[in-house]
Amino acid sequence: MSAQIQSAPVCEIDFYDAASIADPVDVYHKMLELGPVVWLAKNKMHAICGHSAVVSALRNHESFRSGAGVSINDAVNKMLVGSTLNSDPPQHDRTRKITFEPLSPKGILQVKERVEAEAKRIVDQVLEQPAFDAASELAPALPLSIVRDLVGLGDYGKDHMLDWGAATFELMGDPKERRADATKRLKRLRAFLEDSAAMENLSADGWAKRATQLGIDSGMDPAHAADLMRDYIAPSLDTTISAIGYGIKLFAENPEQWTAIRDNRDLMRNAIEEIVRLNTPIRAFTRVVANDTDVAGVVLPQGSRVLIVFGAANRDRLRFARPDEFDINRKTIGHVGFGQGVHACLGMNLARLEMSSLFNALADRVERFELDGPVVNGVNSTIHSLASVPVRAILT
Repeated sequence: MSAQIQSAPVCEIDFYDAASIADPVDVYHKMLELGPVVWLAKNKMHAICGHSAVVSALRNHESFRSGAGVSINDAVNKMLVGSTLNSDPPQHDRTRKITFEPLSPKGILQVKERVEAEAKRIVDQVLEQPAFDAASELAPALPLSIVRDLVGLGDYGKDHMLDWGAATFELMGDPKERRADATKRLKRLRAFLEDSAAMENLSADGWAKRATQLGIDSGMDPAHAADLMRDYIAPSLDTTISAIGYGIKLFAENPEQWTAIRDNRDLMRNAIEEIVRLNTPIRAFTRVVANDTDVAGVVLPQGSRVLIVFGAANRDRLRFARPDEFDINRKTIGHVGFGQGVHACLGMNLARLEMSSLFNALADRVERFELDGPVVNGVNSTIHSLASVPVRAILT
């Protein structure tokens, strides 16, 4: 192992300390300056950070395996294995086929009008006050009002989805002093999934009920079928909330970009991709290397766990000119904010719909945003989010 460690540049940054979580962009650039693959001495693992290397790894699920879990912690992985994210083909393909259908482009069309109407209602309500917090007030409103109902976990599950998702993402990284609390919350999710009474209280027309029943109908035992609900619990709220809050911050800091999108709504799709690229809600996941694999000249040993750093790949100047600049006219093709390969984000179509609906409703009424106080970073070992983005909306 020592010879392999020496073959990659050594990076002395702790990827999961408070400073790295607060300012991940600085961390990404320091890693990229060393090379596309680095050895994180404090975290004791290799990290793939260059865009080309990350894309190659994500598209090579035979060599970079998810079936042993994508957390850096093996004990946590034992609690998570079984969901689509924490599996490999062919099991992955069977479960993704079940849970993806309502999130497919065709499935999303069925809820498009509902999402757009709710987005308009939320915007009208938020704009009753000229100053509001885009991260804590605006960003969660649409996902919490729409997605929780669509998933249909019953009253108890609905009230705890956001909490369970945050705990899951905490434990996919190294939450340090937050570990004990996150573990307790994840165990509550496990208890919910194993509770037959909770299963009986699922909404009859919800995605969770549908997935569980289809799993059972396909031959899965009920416990495994219940695990399919995790596909909707963790990814469906936190990541979209993170991107919405970050997007408003970017528009406040770059008013000319907001003017451009108000004048030309055809730029909306690309603006969303650019926001997701810059924010990259999920900083990194791990994979287990199935066989000795050469990545950018560094041989990653069989059986080792390697960090795939999506956030760094999206800031790689070898792929994106002026990578830290927000430009909605940029051809933001190939970013990994939604992942790539077989594990591409299950909910990316829904996230795009929620963001476009909300930003379009805002563009109808808001001439510009102005920051109205300090921006405060969120704290989660895996999710890059903002806890507070106070803004003032100047209406048309």
